[in-house]
Amino acid sequence: MSMIFFACVVRVRDGLPLSASTDFHFNQDFLECRKRLKALSSILAQYPSRGTAKGRDLSIHFLSSGDIACMAICSSNYSTIMAFCFLEELQWEFAASYDTTSISLASRPYAFLEFGL
Repeated sequence: MSMIFFACVVRVRDGLPLSASTDFHFNQDFLECRKRLKALSSILAQYPSRGTAKGRDLSIHFLSSGDIACMAICSSNYSTIMAFCFLEELQWEFAASYDTTSISLASRPYAFLEFGL
């Protein structure tokens, strides 16, 4: 099935998760991909503003701008164009909802969970 399984918004400078969708997928491939996403989120500042980490069955797409990055775990056959369209919309909505000061001052994971991914 071609779809987005998980999405999150993280702070670029340190990878702090600010908001995320709910996890309903607990198979081993997904859990391994979540570990890769977490590791990647902590070093996003070293990468270009957009990219994809491809796996056999799942891929991680990321899009960063300013203080935040949006990341998604998708099935590998999900359209890359659609994934980045989703991430751009997510980033725009998050940036419109929260100012850079509140993002930079966030001190705990998922401080903006009410965002409702």
